[in-house]
Amino acid sequence: MSNASTYIDIYTSLGYLFYSVAAGDGKVRLAEVERLKALVKGKWLPLEASRDEFGTDAAHYIGISFDFAMGEAMDSEEAYNRFAEDFRTHASSYDAGMKRLVLETATAISEAFARTNKAERERLERLGRLLGR
Repeated sequence: MSNASTYIDIYTSLGYLFYSVAAGDGKVRLAEVERLKALVKGKWLPLEASRDEFGTDAAHYIGISFDFAMGEAMDSEEAYNRFAEDFRTHASSYDAGMKRLVLETATAISEAFARTNKAERERLERLGRLLGR
């Protein structure tokens, strides 16, 4: 990835992806939101140092778009499709480590409340295929 706007696009679409996993069963739970926030802070913010024109670390866009999708009660399939479309646009920006982190984050969100349910498992399998894993 070569510039901040590319990171912002990617991180925004990742927020939609992670929302689609959390909302896959029709309800986003507090445990899922808290897991996402912890993962953004612990894994995504340290990943690289891109910032927007206001000095905000681009990785914060994961949480921003997740919150937006949740506030709009976006359909989980629509949110997933937003990610999938952006992934196809920026596929060359996803190296093996980034793909692994995407899957780890999505899996952790699905496991945050009870255990991964059927809808979440299907979304994770679909994501794995999209990422070529």
